[in-house]
Amino acid sequence: MEKKNFEDSLAKLMSTLKKRKFDESVELIMTFKNLNIKNTEHRFDLSINLPFPYRQKVKSIVFVKDKNLAQELNGIADKIVLDEDISKISKKEAKKLANEYDVFLAEGPVMLVVGKYLGQTLSPREKMPIVAPPNVNAIKTLIASAIAKQKISNKKNKSSVAVQTKIGKSSQKIPELAENALRVYSAIFEKLPGKLQNIREVLVKTTMSAPVKVGDKQ
Repeated sequence: MEKKNFEDSLAKLMSTLKKRKFDESVELIMTFKNLNIKNTEHRFDLSINLPFPYRQKVKSIVFVKDKNLAQELNGIADKIVLDEDISKISKKEAKKLANEYDVFLAEGPVMLVVGKYLGQTLSPREKMPIVAPPNVNAIKTLIASAIAKQKISNKKNKSSVAVQTKIGKSSQKIPELAENALRVYSAIFEKLPGKLQNIREVLVKTTMSAPVKVGDKQ
């Protein structure tokens, strides 16, 4: 698949859009064939850096033990939780945190505490924290880098029929969206055991639109 395939299909998609009061998401859909989710070789769990991120900001939460570090993180992380307060977080509150925050970080010594009290809620939602060095600049860099990250997985699917993932916003330029789409497509393509033989269709759509097929599989 070439970038031009995506550009042509995205141009066609954008020409059909009605004016909305919000900035629609643009999504890439890949449908598959001859995949068996029970076969570990047919599963993928990817973290991709989009060339043109659609997020301007991510909401971050950091679990810390060092109170001085917690003070230094004010204004950098959106929420800071001390290790002594982790056990006080109810299951309902943990679910709310999982839904509200994009980036979860934790000082190394706090990871066991997070796992003990929040693991059952965060882990299935793929929100278990990344271990962060006890350094403000390092944590700031981790938060900033998450703006471009896109996670894509078929491990949780009951079938291996399709993957649908966000690649941008309708306000972005078509070449930018095409680059993002190509990056995602290429990453998934490399994980498919049969490559083209495993791809049924590639489509692009927005939140409110019908899907548009992307080129031929070549």
